[in-house]
Amino acid sequence: MKKFFMFLSTLLIIIIAFSGCSYKLGNYMFSTKKPNNFYYTNLLAKNLTMSSSLKCIIEENNFHNETELKNENISDIKNMLKYLNKTCFINKPKDLPQKAAYIIYFTFNKEKLVINVYNEKYLSIYPWDGNYPVDYIDMSKVPASLNLYYLGKYIFNEY
Repeated sequence: MKKFFMFLSTLLIIIIAFSGCSYKLGNYMFSTKKPNNFYYTNLLAKNLTMSSSLKCIIEENNFHNETELKNENISDIKNMLKYLNKTCFINKPKDLPQKAAYIIYFTFNKEKLVINVYNEKYLSIYPWDGNYPVDYIDMSKVPASLNLYYLGKYIFNEY
């Protein structure tokens, strides 16, 4: 009788171990499909307007110089995000440089987001630990006063 209970308990443990990972509990399973092309951009814009504590650092990627952005520079980023429309969000471009010229780190209370500024035409937005592909943005229709590439050049005195 003791051997029978040992066999049954072992069998039960094996069944639970192999079926536990595939059991779906309502809507708690993660979707691998990104809701839209501007998902992370919306997340950044929401955090910039709603969050009171923010730390924003820009890094020049060639010499790894970094500086903290001032409030007027952060307002330029907010204005750039307001200027974007659906046509600015694209799939990963084929002519995208391998290395970003500038990297902007946003640290909020609960999230950390990153903007890679590749050149005056392309940038990408993503969270520090995201589940979806990166948001790629074509900046060719954005005015130079709102272009983050020129903001980086201005901050690091590269003119």
